[in-house]
Amino acid sequence: MVGRQMTVEQILEEILKDRIFYDQSGGGASFSGGEPLTQPEFLSALLEACRDLEIHTAVDTCGYGRWDHLEAVARFTDLFLYDLKIMDDDRHRQVTGVSNVPILENLRLLGRMHDNIWIRVPIVPGINDSLVQLEALARFAASIPGVQQVNLLPYHRSGLHKARRIGQSYQLEDTRQPSAEQMEEYTQRFRAFGLQVYRGG
Repeated sequence: MVGRQMTVEQILEEILKDRIFYDQSGGGASFSGGEPLTQPEFLSALLEACRDLEIHTAVDTCGYGRWDHLEAVARFTDLFLYDLKIMDDDRHRQVTGVSNVPILENLRLLGRMHDNIWIRVPIVPGINDSLVQLEALARFAASIPGVQQVNLLPYHRSGLHKARRIGQSYQLEDTRQPSAEQMEEYTQRFRAFGLQVYRGG
């Protein structure tokens, strides 16, 4: 295991070191991972502390977890960066190892109580780039009231070099980045559902 245990106060101390930059840029503190919802009580306490100090907060999550945990976190979160990968549950299980049912249901519920959600969709050729899959995902995102924008994230190969450095195999070694033309087509498909769409981000 790499890392160290820290208290809310210790992390807040680190966050506050950069407060001058937040104040100038309009930024704040982002919590990702891993998956931050695996430590819901700690995350809620940290977010609440940031709220008390008027520090903008963002939570980057795949949405896989208990709704009561996500609901508690949402009370103190200014922005959600919510990952969606595949709409078909069988395909999602095959690729990620888990069902997407709780992920989609959590997003439905979150969209009813939170009005600042950005959907992030990694575009991985051969995995989730079929037009049928992407249009199903776009239709679902457009049905969620709190979704403000969608970011389409083209697959990149940096993971290959990281895997080689630590001596691990890499299942996507032969996967190529989607072309600019493909990304433009996907962007237009999402925009056809009335969504605000950006490439990258």
